[in-house]
Amino acid sequence: MLLSPGVTFTSLREHKIRNFRHASGSRDSKDGFPERSMPRCCLDVSLKAEGSMAGIKEMFGRKINLSVSAYDTAWVAMVPSRDTPKVPCFPECLDWIMENQHQDGSWGLLPGHPLLVKDKLSCTIACVIALRKWRVGKQSVQRGLNFIGSHGWAATDTDQLCPIGFGILFPAMIKEAIELGLDVPLDPVLVDHMTINQTSVLESFIGKEAILASVAEGVGESCFWEAVKNQKRSNGSLVNSPSTTAAALLYHHDKQSYEYLCLVLKEYSSGVPVAHPTELYARLCMVDALQRLGVQRYFRHEMESVLKDADRHWQLKSEEIFLDITCCALGFRLLRTHGYEVSSDELARLVDQHKFSEASGMQFMSLVSILELHKASCLMMHESEVALEQIHTLTTSYLTQQLSNEGILDETLSKEVEYALKNENGTLDRIQSRQSIHLYREDKFDILKTSYRYPNLYSKDLLTFSLYDFNYCQAHHKAELRQLERWYKGNRLDQLKDTRQVLHTAYFLITADVFNPELTEARAAYAENIILGTIVDDLFDNFAPREELLNIIDLVKKWDEPSAGDYYSNRVEIFYSALYKTLNEIGAKVVMQQGRCIKNHLVSTWLKMLEGMMSELDWWEDGVTPTIDEYLAAACETINARVCILPTIFLLGIKLPDDIIDGKEYSSLLQHVSIVARLLNDLQTYKKELIESKPNCIQQLLLKDNGVISEEEALTKTKEMIETSRRKLLQMVLQTKGSSIPRVCKDVFWTTSKIAHFLYSFRDEFSSPKEMINHINQVIYEPLILPQNMG
Repeated sequence: MLLSPGVTFTSLREHKIRNFRHASGSRDSKDGFPERSMPRCCLDVSLKAEGSMAGIKEMFGRKINLSVSAYDTAWVAMVPSRDTPKVPCFPECLDWIMENQHQDGSWGLLPGHPLLVKDKLSCTIACVIALRKWRVGKQSVQRGLNFIGSHGWAATDTDQLCPIGFGILFPAMIKEAIELGLDVPLDPVLVDHMTINQTSVLESFIGKEAILASVAEGVGESCFWEAVKNQKRSNGSLVNSPSTTAAALLYHHDKQSYEYLCLVLKEYSSGVPVAHPTELYARLCMVDALQRLGVQRYFRHEMESVLKDADRHWQLKSEEIFLDITCCALGFRLLRTHGYEVSSDELARLVDQHKFSEASGMQFMSLVSILELHKASCLMMHESEVALEQIHTLTTSYLTQQLSNEGILDETLSKEVEYALKNENGTLDRIQSRQSIHLYREDKFDILKTSYRYPNLYSKDLLTFSLYDFNYCQAHHKAELRQLERWYKGNRLDQLKDTRQVLHTAYFLITADVFNPELTEARAAYAENIILGTIVDDLFDNFAPREELLNIIDLVKKWDEPSAGDYYSNRVEIFYSALYKTLNEIGAKVVMQQGRCIKNHLVSTWLKMLEGMMSELDWWEDGVTPTIDEYLAAACETINARVCILPTIFLLGIKLPDDIIDGKEYSSLLQHVSIVARLLNDLQTYKKELIESKPNCIQQLLLKDNGVISEEEALTKTKEMIETSRRKLLQMVLQTKGSSIPRVCKDVFWTTSKIAHFLYSFRDEFSSPKEMINHINQVIYEPLILPQNMG
């Protein structure tokens, strides 16, 4: 049953509890599973899910504002009235400062974090300067100075999170405070050291206006100011920063800049955020969060509305997206993955403008921005996307270095970076969802020139609903796996002792990416074909008698229900009987969904795979060296991808055109995903196969050039072939114009590519090492528990 967007929350809960009980084999189950109750944690969460879903939908309809920034509010408070320079232009900001000092005398984000002491120093000195300038809040000033004195150690502490530009801004504000007659209780040696470092950094910024503009308030009326003002946005701001814009008004009155600050204050009342506007970026973050948490299917309408708006901004070359490197990278990634035509040229221009390839450019970008750039660069899909290649190289190097040096102090962000680097070629959705739920923080914050958060974006509703949905799907998957186990034993496949036992791994692989509960038949078809394909691959690899292998091929050619005398051995009987029964059952399911039969196509695809395996065996036995083209032609048939994909796309609940299998698009998709899977396999097994003189791409490349190229060069060439096909595959999957295959079907091809990358990241793809077992347990067996403080 498919849930429509119009289902009421009560009916949603009743429907899912019913299905959960059925899936988990509870008392009212009719499928013969052992009786057991739904776990209490899942029931508790399901009762809250209806309200959580409503709360999430409401998020799309309301304004998403940032937390008020004490640092930026202080700078706005410093701006004098143009008509009466001895009074503040924005007195409400002074009021906010007076009303929001913390008990310890500091200002900054609430709730705070132990790693944000350096950020508190920056916010506190700014607020102290603002109060001192207007000769108000004497006690607050002293309490702020006391905090700075007792926490000055954090200014140079590398174990503290560092706001962007701190090395320029903090010394500049210390200097300003001293000029205002304040006795700043910091070690003079420390201040001198920071001032010298500030001067050195500023000198390195000559000609780098885009970088300098982000911290221009630390420059004052120096020679840089005239160059920085060229970075003004059409809304009157400098780089959408209230603090930098306020600093501009301190030295050069500008009507547009004044109107910008008035507009921000009108929206935020008495304080200002670290950046404005951020509405588009916030909504893109919502879309990204829903995808990562695995609940996007419930909010397709709301997500599509956001993406259409983002595409409109992209086509109009809006400053909100094209002058914000983080928003641009995130928007590019989401739009491209959802089939919108977006070029990487604008992203490349913005990166170049920020001098990203230089060390100074890296220092003045948040780690979140660099991570977003990295994720965007992984979506290379054209043969020549030089800019994305450069971004990918730079971000990979930088992030890897940060991890190895333990330079990412935020543990959650560190894990996100590690995961992104490990899964550059795509991640299986359920693995990502579980990690995202585990790392989810309602009090999540990021840091620019100061720390900030979206108070109404990361909510308990989103975590509760995501956790509930994960557990619901998991219970359904466990029930499916029990059914697959019955299929396995019912076909006596457990009696084939000389073949790998891959039942649980096979089911996990497809379920980890195609997880919607309603796609039971599609998952079963994919997993069953993995299992059967692995068995026959083992028969060929483990030197089963040639008569057995030829017997199997002959039986598939005839495709009749044979008598006992038609089998060369018991092993052949078990395998062929299982294959015959399974393909016939899949064919019948396709008839039910599509109204037509594809059984001949299923059998033909299996026959081509078997004949390809026999060709490879003949080459080995006869000592024949095929050409690289001959090898790839056979290898792409024998990798098992085709027999898994074909039945699956016909069982997704979407009516497909009659001629889809015979079309060029289908053939090209198969070719590219098969090359990716086969060559990834060859990279993993080539040393063993070189010893055994078995056909392998690396071996064929070495033989082709008669030893002219080295083994390392052959490996590089193979990786280049994989990357070329991976890009072409991704391009075809994301392409909408001129495509006759529905996106949901093309996604199965991409899923297969991701499965191949996942499998061959292990030393032996089906031997279930510890990490593989952990993944299987987490996706299928271990439910998630709602944290006690969110219950």
